[in-house]
Amino acid sequence: MKKMEISDSVGKKLAHDVIEYGPKQKRVLFERGHQIQESDIEKMKDSGNYFVFISEGKEEGVHEDEAASRMAEASVGKNLTVLRPRKGRVRILSEVPGLLKAKTEVIKEVNLTDPFIFALKGNNTGVRKREEVASAKIAPLVTEENKVKEIEELLERNKPVLEVVPPKVTKIGLIITGTEIYEGRIEDAFEPTLKEKLNKYGLEITKTTILPDEENKIKNKILEFHEKKYDLILVTGGMAVDSKDVTPSAIKKTGAEIISRGIPIFPGNMLMISKLGNSYILGIPACVLPDEKTSFDIILPRVLAKEKLNKEDIAGLGDGGLL
Repeated sequence: MKKMEISDSVGKKLAHDVIEYGPKQKRVLFERGHQIQESDIEKMKDSGNYFVFISEGKEEGVHEDEAASRMAEASVGKNLTVLRPRKGRVRILSEVPGLLKAKTEVIKEVNLTDPFIFALKGNNTGVRKREEVASAKIAPLVTEENKVKEIEELLERNKPVLEVVPPKVTKIGLIITGTEIYEGRIEDAFEPTLKEKLNKYGLEITKTTILPDEENKIKNKILEFHEKKYDLILVTGGMAVDSKDVTPSAIKKTGAEIISRGIPIFPGNMLMISKLGNSYILGIPACVLPDEKTSFDIILPRVLAKEKLNKEDIAGLGDGGLL
């Protein structure tokens, strides 16, 4: 590989993609391996590329495309696809909707090693099918084989460093509380909102019921869903400290284990997380209606994956909890 002025490189092959940048624009002007033509020179200069690296046949070291591909392949576990290199970067996509699990300490170790770069959505993030969850790259065009091998072995030892856990929940019950909704005074907005959030994971609500703000009726419906082996029971409304808000006490009286009554995330700090046998019960505050992203969106993919949540897990969510 050799650096040359663009005007002297006609007939040579590019050793890298040439990228053109502009306002809200980024595109590949010429791909790696392109044989430079006389007509390309002005286009190169227009994009700020007065010098390029050209290929001289067999290169020493490992090219950025190969290095990034090897990093990505060594890291992935279940339900992930590694794409072909593009612009020196390799993207990793989810094959299914679900929960992204990542060994962040291993990723950190990779990023502490020059010249490797590994970025991801974040451990315990909910992802859609075909969503990009991570990207791998090296900073220069070429690096040493021994460095790539070292990182490859690190990732292989800890594999899977990345994986996506699909939803394990099959039956979802929705209990909408509010006397004003039950009496038909106002139209419910929770069901369509929650349907949309669940559709992201390929799931549907099995059964919906509307109840007045009466503790016993709410408690009994939760118990009914539990007896019918619903994996997830969503209870909306009545989660504040107002005198009419009886949802938390109704959940408690079912005998459920209260994992968290309140959560260090805004909006949605009044979310309630509990478990009755194998059924997760979530008390959902009204902020899921006006706010695009709340604590419910953070917790939902972990519950759908049937992770065992505890108070320590919840307490740790305060770091990054201001959405």
